[in-house]
Amino acid sequence: MSIAIKNWREPSSTELAWLSGIWEGEGSWIYRKGRKNRNEKPHLRMQMVMTDSDIMERVGAIMDGRKITYTEGGPVHKARGQKPVYCIYLQGRSALRWTNLMKPYLGKRRLEKYNFIMEQINEEIT
Repeated sequence: MSIAIKNWREPSSTELAWLSGIWEGEGSWIYRKGRKNRNEKPHLRMQMVMTDSDIMERVGAIMDGRKITYTEGGPVHKARGQKPVYCIYLQGRSALRWTNLMKPYLGKRRLEKYNFIMEQINEEIT
């Protein structure tokens, strides 16, 4: 599922620092090989999943007004009294843009993961 960017804008330094901290703690960066049957190229994917709707709404607003999806889970999830889960996903150029904006705020482990993913993508493309 692709989500269109609604309000492309540059985040303030405060928003970017806050977003980077949340993403480093709760989000992840993933290498996706791409599906050859769909002519997809390898790409970077960012994702974050959490139960705090207010935090996720703020993340979506900072990130160009992106849509946040959620699920209440199935019967077992509800029977256990678990909260709904809110999700945001970015991939390709959007993930590259936002990671590059966050890079000055990221720790060593996250930067190493990003660099590893980019090496994998470059190897697959060449």
